[in-house]
Amino acid sequence: MRERIGVLLWRIAWLTLCRWTPKKFGRGWRNFVLRGFGCQITGTPMIHPSAKVYAPWRLTLSDRSVLAEKAELYNLGHIKLGPRVVIAQQAYLCGGSHDFTQTHQPLTTADIEVGHDVFIGMRALVLPGVHIGNWCIVGAGSVVTKDVPDHSVAAGNPAKVIKPRPAPHDHPDGTSQD
Repeated sequence: MRERIGVLLWRIAWLTLCRWTPKKFGRGWRNFVLRGFGCQITGTPMIHPSAKVYAPWRLTLSDRSVLAEKAELYNLGHIKLGPRVVIAQQAYLCGGSHDFTQTHQPLTTADIEVGHDVFIGMRALVLPGVHIGNWCIVGAGSVVTKDVPDHSVAAGNPAKVIKPRPAPHDHPDGTSQD
C-alpha cells in the first residue's frame, strides 16, 4: 500500500510540477523534484518533461544521461544509467515481469544497469535483469533480452550483437591512438 501511495503522489507531483516545464530551461527544476522523491543524481542529467519514471526512489542518473521525449522507465527493480547515456524517444526500460511457470504468475522484478557512453535507440525495449556494457549502441526497435557486452552494437528482436563499437580513442582496426 505504501508503494502505491508513493507512486500516486509521484505521478501527481510530476504532472503538476514538471510536465509543463520548458524542455531546456526546466532541467534543473525537474532534477530537483526527482531528488525530492529519492532519485540518486550525480552531475546534470536531462529528463524530458514527457518522459515517464515509475518510481524515482529506484533510479540512479549520472552526469549528462538523457531521457528523451516519451522515454519510459518502468523501474519495479532499480535502474542505473551511467554517464552520457541516451535513452531515445519512446524507448522502454522494464524492470518487471511475471513468472509464467507458476499458475498464479507472481510478479518478478530485476535491476537494469546501463554503462557509460551508451545510446539506446528509439522504441527499443530493455527487459528485466539486463546489463548493457560501456560504449554500446542498441538499435531502434530492438528487444534486449540478454546482457550486451562492452563496445558492442546490438539490434533486432531479440537483440544480438551485430558488430563491435570501438571507443573513440581506438582506430576501427582495433589499434590504440594513445
